[in-house]
Amino acid sequence: MSHTADTPPLAPASSTTGNPSAMTDELLTVGGAVPFDKTTPEQENRFHAYTGNAIPWFLRGIWIIFWCWAITYVVLWLLPSLQSELLAPP
Repeated sequence: MSHTADTPPLAPASSTTGNPSAMTDELLTVGGAVPFDKTTPEQENRFHAYTGNAIPWFLRGIWIIFWCWAITYVVLWLLPSLQSELLAPP
């Protein structure tokens, strides 16, 4: 079984010279040209496989527990201690 890899599309012939107004000319030049600014969205999308970044259920649970604790702490301990500290004369 042979393996074949897709090759990226070639840039049009008009992009063989560097574009002086392109900001990436100095950093990502390819033979003096910037071919990726000449590709269509369909050509770009062909080589990208985007996946979601779903958060696992247990991490969501940890965050819910944390926020419940944080709100409880602020209401039961922080606000009363701030009131007594701020309202008490020095």
